[in-house]
Amino acid sequence: MEPNYSFARNMARKVLKDYKLSEAPTDLTAIFQGLNLKYIELNDADEIDGAILEIDGKPSIAVLNKARPLQRQRFTLAHELGHIFLEHIKRDIYDPQEIRESDAQSSGKTKPPKEIEADVFAAELLVPYEQLKKYSADMSKVDKLAGIFQVSKQAMTLAMMNYWKHTGKKTKH
Repeated sequence: MEPNYSFARNMARKVLKDYKLSEAPTDLTAIFQGLNLKYIELNDADEIDGAILEIDGKPSIAVLNKARPLQRQRFTLAHELGHIFLEHIKRDIYDPQEIRESDAQSSGKTKPPKEIEADVFAAELLVPYEQLKKYSADMSKVDKLAGIFQVSKQAMTLAMMNYWKHTGKKTKH
């Protein structure tokens, strides 16, 4: 199965619209509250960035590694929301083979399609294309934009590259 990039991006855009989130940074708390979903922060989560726990067959709690930088925590929460909105949980995201594949990513192997989709969802949720357009005059200021959207410099750079790819425009240096 190949990742469905456009579905993941469009779902993130729908969530932003449904929750009336049109300003940076994206208010992830509003989405969690709307879903009646709680998240708990763990100080000693070791290797894990985050996960979704189900209660009575429904996503109920997001687990977050508090030791990670704020920008990473935001991406992780958005990624976990992606699994919910993209209905990965209903599609057995906890398949043992996919967990092994996910673990293998650190050894240079490719991520499973569901993980890629959740990443694409998170990227669009945190740095929506429509909001990024408002800052086109500041496109050479990665640090400034990363601060506005509360994402890492790496995430901001990727968002800017996607913007340039989509528009064919690059910033003036």
